[in-house]
This record gives sequence, C-alpha cells and structure tokens, in this order.
Amino acid sequence: MSKYAVVTGASTGLGRCIALELAGRGINTVLTALPGEGLPDVCQACRDAGTESHGFEFDITDKTALTDFVKKVNAEYDVFILVNNAGVGGSKRYGDASMKYVDTIIQVNVAATALMTHELLPNLKKNAGSYILNISSMAGIIPTGYKTVYPASKAFIRHFSLGMREELKPDGISVSFAVLGPMPTKAEIISRINRQGFIGKALSVSPERVAKACIAGMLRKKRVIAPGVLNSLSFRLVKLV
Repeated sequence: MSKYAVVTGASTGLGRCIALELAGRGINTVLTALPGEGLPDVCQACRDAGTESHGFEFDITDKTALTDFVKKVNAEYDVFILVNNAGVGGSKRYGDASMKYVDTIIQVNVAATALMTHELLPNLKKNAGSYILNISSMAGIIPTGYKTVYPASKAFIRHFSLGMREELKPDGISVSFAVLGPMPTKAEIISRINRQGFIGKALSVSPERVAKACIAGMLRKKRVIAPGVLNSLSFRLVKLV
C-alpha cells in the first residue's frame, strides 16, 4: 500500500518547495493550504514528478475543518511523514496589534501544529520508521521587539519538538525541527533582507535549498536542522550564550 507525506501550508514558499522536494524523492503527498492560493498547481507539479498528490484547501485554524481533514486522512491514507510547515508572522508593536492578529499567529503556529500532530499520531505509529518535521525559526531562539508573538510561537515549536522527540522514540518516530533564517519568499521579506545589507543577504537561504536541507536532515533523523552555514553557526553560538 502507498505511503504519504502530509505537508501543511504547501501552496507557496517553503511549503511548495518541500512538497516538490518530496515528490522528487518519489514520495507521495497529501497537501493542505488556504483556498485560492494555488494548491492544485502544486499537486499537479508533484504528479508530473511521478508521484500521487492530493490537495485539501481549508483554513487550518478552523477546528471543524481540521477535524474533518484528519479523519479523512486517517481513514484513507497511510502517513509516514508529517511536515508542520504552515505558519504566519508579522511585525507590529504588541500594544497596537489587534486581538485577531495575535490570535491568528497562536492558532496557526501553535495550536494547529499541536492538534495536527496529535490527531495524526495513530496513523504515524502504524508505519514503522515515521518522521515528523516541525518548522521553527531563529526568531524563536533570539526574540526581538515588534515581533513578540511570532518568536514566542516558534519557541513553542522548538520545545514541543524536543519533548515529542523523546516521547516518541519508543514508537520508532523521529521528530526534527528546523531553525530557519530569512528566506526570499515574499516581496516584503526580500525588501527587508535588502535593507539589512550584507548581513541580511548572507543569512538568506533560498526556499529550494532550505527544503532540500530540511528533508535530507529529517530523513537522517537529525534533531535540529539549521540550513545555511551562517544560520547553523548563529544557532550554535546562541546556544553557548
């Protein structure tokens, strides 16, 4: 029976690159994204690479939609990889941010990751040698002002991943988390990288390279994946402080 990788937030940016990297390795995919963001095109690109790919468009913060999704996946697909990639950020003074702004970051980055993992665990446990990859950020290691909620949500991903890695060892499930620096995926991010000059460009790694490093590291069962020489060095230095 065919096995599948579930990837959230797979329509654009890193999620799209991860889906295509998996397909390039001959791995079938079940992809999620918000409606209207081009997910069918990503599924077709994965199929063009010779794999099966099924897309589900829904809001991952909608608990009913999330419940319906995991029920269908658990009933119809054997899952051996889960990539919790969906995430949202932003830069605002905390006191000026709306309740919706704060809640969306928490629901997407924290709640959806925890709930998706919880609900797919029985499926992952059925398939020996399964993998979970959670996408974190250097921001979760080095919190900064004006991005207060986002770094906190990514710090959760780090601690959640480390705890789950220990807990799931007896089940043969490897849990990894990726600590990412800036990626030129959107116009506003590219503009910010350019404003940072040499440092920003030196830390920047393309989403294609990040996806390749993340999947390779996950399959090698690495605990922490920090794509890019400078990002890896920065992570190691921060740990020493």
